[in-house]
Amino acid sequence: MTEKIDTIVAVSMLLSGLLITLIGFNIIKLKPKKPEDEEKMAIWRKKFSNSFKIEGLLIIIIGAFLSIAPNLNSKSANWSQAQKDEMKKQVLNNSNFLQNLNPDTADLVVTCIVDKYTEKYTLQDSWKQDKMPQEQIIELTMPIMKECFQIYGIESNK
Repeated sequence: MTEKIDTIVAVSMLLSGLLITLIGFNIIKLKPKKPEDEEKMAIWRKKFSNSFKIEGLLIIIIGAFLSIAPNLNSKSANWSQAQKDEMKKQVLNNSNFLQNLNPDTADLVVTCIVDKYTEKYTLQDSWKQDKMPQEQIIELTMPIMKECFQIYGIESNK
């Protein structure tokens, strides 16, 4: 949901920045409501055109940044659904404890583990962890697993 909002904000900023810039460069001409206000409008244009140019371009740059670099704070953004599904299979296949649970419960727990792991670690972090000793990997993943077990009321001896 936040990805859609981020996209809407970025596009809105791009469009509003473009509009403000075009007004600043007098490409879009604002017309007065009354003909006698033409002189006031010319003074207004002279007074604000430079700030409209600068602010419009600044808003365009910010909007472009937001659209090019979305989800900088979301580490799970670089995980594809296929990668998450494959990780679920690996977690389930490598755990006799999870395999002995009710299949629906096991699926919920494994989904929880994968979701929390992908929120916490990037895909690049995962590749680095593949080169770590098993003990170190267990230290990283055990708190996530314990949290998910606790969420679903499962007690583990480990």
